[in-house]
Order: sequence, then C-alpha cells, then structure tokens
Amino acid sequence: MTRFARPLAAAIALAGLVTLALQTVLNLQRDGSPLVSFALLLRYFTIWTNFGGALLFAWLASGRALSARLLLALATAYAVVAMVYHGLLAADHHPVGLDWWTNLLFHTVLPASAIGWWLAFAPRPQWRALPFVMLAPVLYTGFALVVGRTTGFYPYFFLDQPRLGWAMLLAHLAGLALFFLLTGAVLRGAGRLTRRA
Repeated sequence: MTRFARPLAAAIALAGLVTLALQTVLNLQRDGSPLVSFALLLRYFTIWTNFGGALLFAWLASGRALSARLLLALATAYAVVAMVYHGLLAADHHPVGLDWWTNLLFHTVLPASAIGWWLAFAPRPQWRALPFVMLAPVLYTGFALVVGRTTGFYPYFFLDQPRLGWAMLLAHLAGLALFFLLTGAVLRGAGRLTRRA
C-alpha cells in the first residue's frame, strides 16, 4: 500500500462515520432516540454500504489488508448506490438543509471517493471472484424483505413485494443481480486499464 493510500482511506472512513452520525442526529426529532434513529437508517442499502465502507476503510487506514474480492465488492456496492439513486430515485427525492449535504455525501461524494481509492490502490482480483459482489445485495435483500413483511415498510419501490407481487419482484431481483455483476465487471476491467496506465 502506497503512502497516500492509508491517509486517504482514513479520510473516507472519517467522512462516512461523521455523515452517518449527522444523519442520525438529524432524524432524532422524528425517531426519538439515537439507537432507534440509526436502526431505522439501516433499512437502506445506501446506509449498509456507507457504514460497512467506513468500517472497512478504517481497517485499511490502520495498515491492515483486505482481500481483493472484498474490495471489488465494496467498490461495486458504492457504484450501484450512486447509479440507482441518481438514475431511479433522485427525481422524487428533494432533501433540504443539512439533509441535502448528507444525501450528497452518501450518494455522490463517498461513492466517488471509494471508487477512486479502489482504482488507485486496490489489488485486482481474478475474474472468478466476480460473483462475490453479490454477497452484500443478497444479504440486504433478505433483510429488507423480512423488515418489510414485519413492518410494512419497503425502502425501495423495486422491493415492494405486496405491490409488485412475487413474479415482478423476482424479475426486479434478477435485473439487480445482473446489474451488480455488470457493474463489478466494468470496475474490474477499468481497474486493469488504470493499473496498466
């Protein structure tokens, strides 16, 4: 790891944790307590990605290594967060005040920073590691469907099983799986090109 990789990883980790803390505080008036506020944030894949990413970047900043396939999965998750938000959700989401800033960090600044770090510093996995990018979305989807069934709240329209029905939900999940794999493949290919450059 180069001498720039660790301080940049530390900056990404710190920015992620501060943004999560700020969003938790901003939601206190609605949610009542920090624990409830943070727990409710965890209904979103965006928060899974940014929280997990902050912890993993803190690990990297400490000088310890992560596997190449885990780093590819992390970069893929950040890329999907940015693309899904800006492509499907942003038109109907209009945060204001400090929420606008946390939203910008969660969906734009932190994903761009994490992907930039991956392109600059991460080891490149073998192509056979590509299916590993599916681990986090599979776990999250199971979690989101259980929470939705229990509470009636589905964080994303493409996971709303009661409204969609099982056939359409499964079609959406197949599309998302393909999207993750294609995104991971594009990142892997871009990583090889940047490493050669």
